[in-house]
Amino acid sequence: MTDASPARAVLSADNWDGDGRYTVTADLWWGTNATSSRFLENGVEVSSGSLTAATPNAQRAMLQVSGKPKGTNVYTVEFRNAAGVTVSAPLSVAVTH
Repeated sequence: MTDASPARAVLSADNWDGDGRYTVTADLWWGTNATSSRFLENGVEVSSGSLTAATPNAQRAMLQVSGKPKGTNVYTVEFRNAAGVTVSAPLSVAVTH
């Protein structure tokens, strides 16, 4: 498929211990690939980068997070290509200590 916006990525985080250091991972398991990604934390861009499009293969982008104080942070990722932008569902990550 060509000339289609990227499929919607799914976010996950490995913050099992509740500290302020974790990785947010965006996985696109199927569908049209993206050529770039942009991570937002609480609505503010914190990272962006290029992706290699190889539709129909899966894609992954990762955001390393550290030094976060107690509280909840909400992440989204935008996957982009020449045809458009697709935004993930939000992911809340709680820092408890």
